[in-house]
Amino acid sequence: MKGYRLISLISLVVALVACSQPPSQTHLPTSPEVIVTSEGVRHFQGQVVVGYQDETALQEAIAKMEATEIARIPELRAALLRVKGDALKASRVLKGLAGIRYAEPHLAQVLPPKDDPVEQPRHRSDALQTLGNPSDQILDELPQYALDPRHLSAKAAWDQGFEGEGVVVAIIDDPADVTHPDLAQNWAGKAYDPVTDTTYTTASGWLSFINNNPNLYHGTFVASAVSAARDGQGIAGLAPKTKFLPVAIFQPGYVGDFYVARGIVWAVNNGAQVLNNSWGGLGYGHLVKEAFDYALANGVVVVASAGNSYKDEVRTPAGYPGIIASAAADGNRNKTAFSTFGRHISSAAPGLDVLLANPTWLGGGYGLISGTSFSGPYTAAAAALIKAACPKATPYQVRRALETTTWEQAFSREKGWGHLHTGNLANLLSQGCSALPTPGSVVKVKVEYFNENGLFPGLFADVMLRGKGLRAGDPTDSTPVYWARTDTNGEAWFYEITPGEYDIYVAGADLSLTGGLPEERGTFVGTLVATPGSTAGSPTFKQVRLNASEVNLNPHDPYEPNDGQAQATPLAYGTLTQLAYIFGQPRDFDFFTFSGSAGDEIRARVYARSSIGGTLDSYLYLLDGSGNVLAENDDIVPGQITDSEIVFTLPADGTYHLVVTSYTIASSPTASDNSPFNKYRLQLVKAN
Repeated sequence: MKGYRLISLISLVVALVACSQPPSQTHLPTSPEVIVTSEGVRHFQGQVVVGYQDETALQEAIAKMEATEIARIPELRAALLRVKGDALKASRVLKGLAGIRYAEPHLAQVLPPKDDPVEQPRHRSDALQTLGNPSDQILDELPQYALDPRHLSAKAAWDQGFEGEGVVVAIIDDPADVTHPDLAQNWAGKAYDPVTDTTYTTASGWLSFINNNPNLYHGTFVASAVSAARDGQGIAGLAPKTKFLPVAIFQPGYVGDFYVARGIVWAVNNGAQVLNNSWGGLGYGHLVKEAFDYALANGVVVVASAGNSYKDEVRTPAGYPGIIASAAADGNRNKTAFSTFGRHISSAAPGLDVLLANPTWLGGGYGLISGTSFSGPYTAAAAALIKAACPKATPYQVRRALETTTWEQAFSREKGWGHLHTGNLANLLSQGCSALPTPGSVVKVKVEYFNENGLFPGLFADVMLRGKGLRAGDPTDSTPVYWARTDTNGEAWFYEITPGEYDIYVAGADLSLTGGLPEERGTFVGTLVATPGSTAGSPTFKQVRLNASEVNLNPHDPYEPNDGQAQATPLAYGTLTQLAYIFGQPRDFDFFTFSGSAGDEIRARVYARSSIGGTLDSYLYLLDGSGNVLAENDDIVPGQITDSEIVFTLPADGTYHLVVTSYTIASSPTASDNSPFNKYRLQLVKAN
């Protein structure tokens, strides 16, 4: 690097690209793109998801990021864009842009179900015997303990006429086999690939898409728990007269949050009344939450498996408001060791060694398999029994009908309200739809910041609703707790939640994003009453104002313009600058100048994201008076402390320059990084 002369900013950038090293990333092949991990977030390389208010805002966002459009979901006003460079950092460029509700990298936090060791099937097609099984476990041809009178009690529901007829259940998973003998007659006639936006209406076309992939078996097992026909052969699903719609979100890798959201919307628009989601991960995605909100707002029941983490924790999508989270139970109706659990769990269903259908491209027949992936579809099937009997039942009414008819009818963090019992459920349904529980609530919270400078949108705030009377630490306490994040309009939505009185807790923008002092974040504690029967069109509304620093989307840099040697800001040893920004132009380089003597050991430190918050992954250069790069640094501790520091002994008396920019800009001659949260302070000391 040494010996290159700084003739212009462009030549500096070109020279730096040759020696800059990219941050450590994990590359995993998937379809159709490459997944990377940046700042601990798994996402698709070079892809950003944008929620927009109107076409003008979207086009402005595209121009600002120099992006190209890949696809969009009109119902959600969301677009998938391709960008150059780091998608995580590119998404931050749009923070606060008028008309943009959110911008996030195209998330890939979910792993394929086959990666979960408890979900591997054990194929038993030729070895299954009915001998030794109680006769009440033979509901079709093969023994199914999950459906017997000591577990789900399926026959008690069927005998009263509750089999799910007329209800369509979407299987949002890997591609379910529509030709399996137990599933063919209950296929709804459509199947969907959200990546190519292709709807298949023939079995041959769908099988051609699947292409005999040995890693695609999960969706078939899941679909059969719901919709396997009761026809005297093989097995029966819990709702044997439902129709199922396959939506392929694993191909075999996870297709990404955008395509999952597109698949959810497609399923709702194509008649699904119940969505089963036997998948999940960690983190929070605005787009997927909005997609599920779209389903809930349209009266569609959403079920999600709790996860197989063995922990008391909240995973998504099971933890989103309004979703029915299912834990897995064993043959004794106890929670399995592997099942995720917690206050958010609604109920439990069999999930250990359940007998389900194996896809024909893997030999057909049946197999034993374990995981909350299979308690989930049993729960979705029970929900379908309700929707068939009471089509106008709201998602919350369906949830409470399931919860109030369990074996236990009492709450625990391990199984929610208990193990499902469709015989009890049928007894409730036989009383008519007026016997269903009270409808739930839809809550909208609007957050604003105020201070001596005025009133500002409540961007990036966290909102928690905690039911009154919560007993912290009590494992039998069912008091609901919900959490959501505001968009750039300051709005947070809670669909289909428990009616009643809540304590509401709001915290202003996360300082890990915006930077600043803890007292600048601002908090609010108050109450609200969620009204039964409130809807998306007429929600329970709460206005919250935080006495907090506004999220400054157009900050002033006191040292600008300092974009070259001629404009460099003078520094003296012992100086710590005011807050400055890499902001205001796509490729900002901030120049500072100082005088030094031969033998001076200088220490130049950039305090940025790792120390003061914000988004700046800094990069620092030391130049001599002729513009030669003497030293440079990206991270003080690679992968851990992303601030920059140079310790260097000056070779001669003279004038020197320190140049601050971002890693994104330094690593590519065309990449831009222009976030209002790219804040830093520069310190220069003489160490000897």
